[in-house]
Amino acid sequence: MAEKLTSIDAAARMSHRHLLAALGLVLLMGVAALQGGALWTLLPVIITITAAALYGMVKRVDPRALEAMRKDELRQASLQRAWRNGFFAMLGLQPALALALSWSGAANAVALMAGGAVTIGSATVLASLLWYDR
Repeated sequence: MAEKLTSIDAAARMSHRHLLAALGLVLLMGVAALQGGALWTLLPVIITITAAALYGMVKRVDPRALEAMRKDELRQASLQRAWRNGFFAMLGLQPALALALSWSGAANAVALMAGGAVTIGSATVLASLLWYDR
């Protein structure tokens, strides 16, 4: 027999779905921005996916359960580790991107480096939080 979910478990599941949707959008927008003109062609698709995801995730969750989940000590520890991983990913990525883009002779090397660093850093934070969170 299946166990009934508590309100905190329902809030945690909703949070995981939101984080997964955010990770997908960050990766999609990052790849589109690095492609150059592809961002403007994919922007309607990104807006449609975001609107559909937000409309589909309107489940009612008890605000007290959501607040309890956010203030949970394990959640706070997971968030701290995720921020640390994102910081070190961006620190490690900067020299590698600088060398690769200077050797490649790309026309917009600084913009590509900034876009790549933001995309990788954000994706690392979101993926780490999904990994470490219960």
